[in-house]
Amino acid sequence: MNSMKYLVDISVEPIGTDSTSISRYVKLVYEVLKAKGIKFYPAPSMTTLEIDDITQLGYIIKDIDDTLAKEGVKRIVTIMKIDDRRDKENSIEHKLEVIKM
Repeated sequence: MNSMKYLVDISVEPIGTDSTSISRYVKLVYEVLKAKGIKFYPAPSMTTLEIDDITQLGYIIKDIDDTLAKEGVKRIVTIMKIDDRRDKENSIEHKLEVIKM
């Protein structure tokens, strides 16, 4: 079995910006993830992260929030769902492979 991985779905919502569009902020989040070398899979309303060490999740969220705050975002709401599967492989590729149509 591969080393244990956690799949974390996150939705980062900047509140109080000057626009109803958030694509600019989503791109900034993706830049943070890329810079940290985190594998991720974007979806329309959430993004799935694949991480080896769950203790790093707080640092990841802090880096995202700090980046958005530097862009003037005064309030950020983050919603997360953590998939900690220990009996089988848990990776983004595996999940996508088993649902292929």
